Amino acid sequence: MRSLMRIMMAALVAAGLLGIASCIDVDGATNKWCRENPGICDDDAGDAGDAGDAGDAGDAGDAGDAGDAGDAGDAGDAGDAGGPRPTGWSSLQSLPVSRSGHTATLLEGGGVLVVGGRVAADSTTDTAGLYEPSTGAWTVVGPLTTPRMDHTATLLSDDRVLVVGGSQAPGNDLASAEIYDPSTKTWSSAGTIPTGKRSAHAAVLLPSGQVLVVGGGENAGGGLLTTALYTPTAGAAGTWVDAGTLAVGRNTLTVSLVNGVALAVGGYNNVGAENSTETYLPDGGWQPIQRSVLGVGRQGHTATLLTSGKLLVAGSKVGNTAVLFDPTQSTWSSASSMSVPRFGHTATPLAGDKVLVAGGFSNAPETAAHGTAELFILDSPAGRWTQAGSMSTSRVGHTATRLGTGEVLVIGGTDVEGGGNLLNTVQLYTP
Repeated sequence: MRSLMRIMMAALVAAGLLGIASCIDVDGATNKWCRENPGICDDDAGDAGDAGDAGDAGDAGDAGDAGDAGDAGDAGDAGDAGGPRPTGWSSLQSLPVSRSGHTATLLEGGGVLVVGGRVAADSTTDTAGLYEPSTGAWTVVGPLTTPRMDHTATLLSDDRVLVVGGSQAPGNDLASAEIYDPSTKTWSSAGTIPTGKRSAHAAVLLPSGQVLVVGGGENAGGGLLTTALYTPTAGAAGTWVDAGTLAVGRNTLTVSLVNGVALAVGGYNNVGAENSTETYLPDGGWQPIQRSVLGVGRQGHTATLLTSGKLLVAGSKVGNTAVLFDPTQSTWSSASSMSVPRFGHTATPLAGDKVLVAGGFSNAPETAAHGTAELFILDSPAGRWTQAGSMSTSRVGHTATRLGTGEVLVIGGTDVEGGGNLLNTVQLYTP
């Protein structure tokens, strides 16, 4: 734990945020930072259990080889903590309700909270459920106040979950927010985003315990410049303030916490996909834009923090390329390319500078999806990719959440290649 705290504090010092860290509970901040940076926490042997609190590490993982369907017998007992599972994919107990465009958040207690999503062509759901890895069982929890999809869900320092924005129906985006309390399994209002309604935006937990909400769109044609900052209050709705304006609009962007600083990457607007990034500092707002650093304009990409502290940005609508950001040098470099083009995929950090990438669309317009997965390994300056098997079906709009065991839980989505059927299947990738 001491070495982990030193790593975290060094990151905060590098970002000029030590003053913030000194004002908050160190244990709480450490746990929160681990949830945002699971791979880095893995390096602290004594904290291996916390490493799985992969906060928003819910990017990644397509699931099992259809050929491994024979393993499905054990799959029905998913979560039974019997013996160790073999490396690869296995099937688990299905979702009670098929869905895509939902969120899946790993709670401090080890359960995974699944929220909202699309349940029919033009219909969203207010349902939420809790998956318990130790038993493999699903439990229905209290419904959302408002049905929503393409929202964000951020685990707060006190283990509550903040759900923001999204779309209630096509063309009906939301400015509302609500909070899930795991102690009561109920929802309450978290106020309204002061800078307006949005979906397909990004959100990240800052070292201060606040949540930064960035960009997104009010429709499919453009990207928002607006951002907002949420400050949680125990037992109350919390407060919102305007967090300033981006240099360019960004829809379907990513925002990552790198050395304590929020880094917005890519996204699209009325001009097209962005080949740029910009950063947010709590005491300085949005900083000057870095252009032409991503290789190509990127939307529907993923951004994943590695054990080493580097950030892997992979995929886009226009190819299979990837790039790496080194925060110690503030430089971008080319990474090895994925075996196939992907966007709308998931990417989940694993221990040892590895990332599991799964599913996603293979072309634009979005008429086909991948059932395959591949693994990025940073064992050279550009890293390399290796095949990681196939899911039981192609899927996009799914979630992938790293569990406390280091395994990756893949939930739902849409089988675009198979006619756009919504999925209730759940699979597990064991490294």
